[in-house]
Amino acid sequence: MKNHWKKGALHCHTLWSDGNTVPEAAIKMFMDNNYDFVCLSDHNIFQTDEDVWLPVRPESGKWPPDLSVKEYERIKKLLPEGCLEEKDVSFRKFVRLKTFAQLKKEWEREGEFLLVPGTEITTGGETFNIPGRIHALHYNTFNLPCSFPTPTGGDALALTDKALALYNATKTPDSFFMFNHPFYVMWDGDPCVLIERDEIEFFEHNNTDSSPVPQNWIYERERYWDFVLAHRLSRGKRMLYGTSTSDSHFYDPESIGKSGYFDTGFVMVDCEKEFTIENIVDSMRKGDFYSSTGTLFEEISFDKKTGTLYVKVQPEENVHYRIDFFVTKKNFDRRMIIKEFPFENPAAFSRTLPVMPEDVGIIAESINGMEGVYTLKEDDLYVRSVITSSRKGRLTKSTLYPEFETAWTQPYRK
Repeated sequence: MKNHWKKGALHCHTLWSDGNTVPEAAIKMFMDNNYDFVCLSDHNIFQTDEDVWLPVRPESGKWPPDLSVKEYERIKKLLPEGCLEEKDVSFRKFVRLKTFAQLKKEWEREGEFLLVPGTEITTGGETFNIPGRIHALHYNTFNLPCSFPTPTGGDALALTDKALALYNATKTPDSFFMFNHPFYVMWDGDPCVLIERDEIEFFEHNNTDSSPVPQNWIYERERYWDFVLAHRLSRGKRMLYGTSTSDSHFYDPESIGKSGYFDTGFVMVDCEKEFTIENIVDSMRKGDFYSSTGTLFEEISFDKKTGTLYVKVQPEENVHYRIDFFVTKKNFDRRMIIKEFPFENPAAFSRTLPVMPEDVGIIAESINGMEGVYTLKEDDLYVRSVITSSRKGRLTKSTLYPEFETAWTQPYRK
């Protein structure tokens, strides 16, 4: 791609919450893997406390992870000498967690690498309206240097409204709110929430999927996006853009191929202007970015006058590609049928959700090759393109993560 396309991580964790390493090591690994910007989004906390010291323990222990001896020894080799702030107390070694301000000063490189403040607003153990059913909803903030209390109570829409209220009270013109992994725990991100609240511009279409049970018996990820898009656009509401994230928790070699491993999902943002956080946000709000698990585009162009989307893959040797163009027709089935999706073991994962009709998210054209073009028909609401490569995906133990490396354009309409 052109050199003004910037690779970014929108969602990652460190030992400030439930990641398994210090933020310096996470940042270094992202930089070493050609990331241009990283948003540190630990759960319900922004990194401001200057006096957090973690002991180095024999093992990482139960969730959330501790800083293990093995990880400590690994990051000592990874990081520059003197990078870690350490102290010995009696027979124990402690490592200090640095604040975001310190990390930004030490690691950011103006015009080359940006460190972005953020938080994951995290809920869990919510019962909604049916006792015995456990739900969780998570939301990310991007470019907001503040912590948030944990919202609680109500159904999915009420809970989302509480999270939005927290965000709206602190937002700036250069921040945004993202609806995280709607499939976690069991498609708890009711698509009706995203249909009704079109002020939410972004959602995680792809995440490494940390749910303990298989979920595609309720929804397919592609159809979920198309269902929301179809209802929004047919009602004159705003577009919904999809992101890809690693939701990084693990950075050690032993975690390669497992859910939560870093560099398994990212966005590529078209930042033709000066490379700043403000311009990254501006481009994303315009839909000038794509999402990927590894495959890259060489070109994406949309002619709004003719409604023509052209895509070209950045080729790799001995890798083959399929290009699919997804559309939904203007006369799609608009009925909102609510259905019970029972789950026997555990029953807490049973869900009551809308049914997605077969006529949303139709593959209008499929091409084997490195480039493809599709022109919107008169009865198409929008078009978006998905490229699937023949290279196996970077995760092997995840129920919704793509089996093969994939890249997604944003939706386009006239």
